[in-house]
Amino acid sequence: MEQKYVKIIGLFLAFIMVMSILPLFFSGNGDNSNTGEDTTTDAQDAPGFEVIDGTHFSAEIDSISDGLTVTPEGVTNAAYVDYARIYNTPLQVFAPNITDLYSVYNTLIVKRYSASNNDGFAFEAHLLNPEVINFEYMVADTYNGYQMLSRGGELYNVIGTPTLLGTSSSLEKVIDVSSGTANVSTEYSEILSYVEPGAEYQMLSSEDMIADQHYLEFRNMGDGNYSRTEVFLNPLDTTLDTISILADNSSDRNLMYNVDIRDEGRIAKVVITANTSNFYNLAMEKYY
Repeated sequence: MEQKYVKIIGLFLAFIMVMSILPLFFSGNGDNSNTGEDTTTDAQDAPGFEVIDGTHFSAEIDSISDGLTVTPEGVTNAAYVDYARIYNTPLQVFAPNITDLYSVYNTLIVKRYSASNNDGFAFEAHLLNPEVINFEYMVADTYNGYQMLSRGGELYNVIGTPTLLGTSSSLEKVIDVSSGTANVSTEYSEILSYVEPGAEYQMLSSEDMIADQHYLEFRNMGDGNYSRTEVFLNPLDTTLDTISILADNSSDRNLMYNVDIRDEGRIAKVVITANTSNFYNLAMEKYY
């Protein structure tokens, strides 16, 4: 069964890694080993965030909705992962291994939000545990009281809860939104109004070929079952037809479907539930 789970990675990570900054670190292209301060040590012995002067970033990061409150308007993709809740469950096939998560800061990333668009904007917000400075950096600049820590190349950190990672121009836009001097992203308010809080994996896109906007999540229901929820804004007629066909034949794959079509097909919400042994079938459902 584990070999089957591995095949599912493309379903979620193919999306999330396209807009992700972390692969620059995983591949070595971020080059965070040649900067001016070497503070790498055991995470438990590393200094806390207090060693970084200036304002520290602060925001909730428990969902895509939270992340969008500090995201400028115009983003086309966003994603959220709660790594702390998915290991030792089937959902962990959607995650990098622990070594990769640790390697960015030499402390664990336990939650991660990312957002991007096609105009060069991209950033990530990481909740760290423990919150320590255990990586190499240089203080490159200060923006509105926040220190920009260079990680090599074009990547910078702004320390806080969460800690931000991205290009300097992208991080400046996030700081502007957080301070109320730039417009926040509200493009997805309608589709997110159909979403219940608490999912470990969430992603959102306005670049999907089967709908104007598309939300997808996976969650552990805590009773031995897993659910997959998708919400579509203005889905194609062919998408609705495919959903109907799959729902009618869902028992063949040991899946339970709940389909809600509203506004004459303008909104479609699909919730699929399966137990652990049928997680592969749950993850591999496709509406195109």
